[in-house]
Amino acid sequence: MSRVPPTRSNKARIWHGPIPGTFEAGFVEAPLVELPVPEAIRRTVHGDFLGELHRLRMGECNVILGREPVAGDVLRWHLSISTPHRHPSWDEIKLARYRLLGPDLPAAMLLPPVEHYVNVPAQDHVFQVWEIDDPGRPWEPS
Repeated sequence: MSRVPPTRSNKARIWHGPIPGTFEAGFVEAPLVELPVPEAIRRTVHGDFLGELHRLRMGECNVILGREPVAGDVLRWHLSISTPHRHPSWDEIKLARYRLLGPDLPAAMLLPPVEHYVNVPAQDHVFQVWEIDDPGRPWEPS
């Protein structure tokens, strides 16, 4: 399994391999630029947890990448991508997902039950991509 190679710095790891699938005509890959994570964002995303957290800019897109606790001690990657005035395009979501989570990590955009859905006017253009661990592996042909 080819994962994004680890680094010895606090910077996000970026996979530079080919992105699968096609892109809309005229799409140009914007570089991923890492920015400092303000303490307010760290507290909002991670609370008291001091896990890995990155803030990046990719063209018009804001990206937050973190390793977050789920179900107790289990850590999973979580990528949040947004733009201020429109939904990120499929090409932008796909690019951020593969560049930041690597080629082999199973990940999905989830639509949670209604009581856990986050949608307020200030976050109407945010998409969430989560690392998934499904023993059924529905993405593999039987």
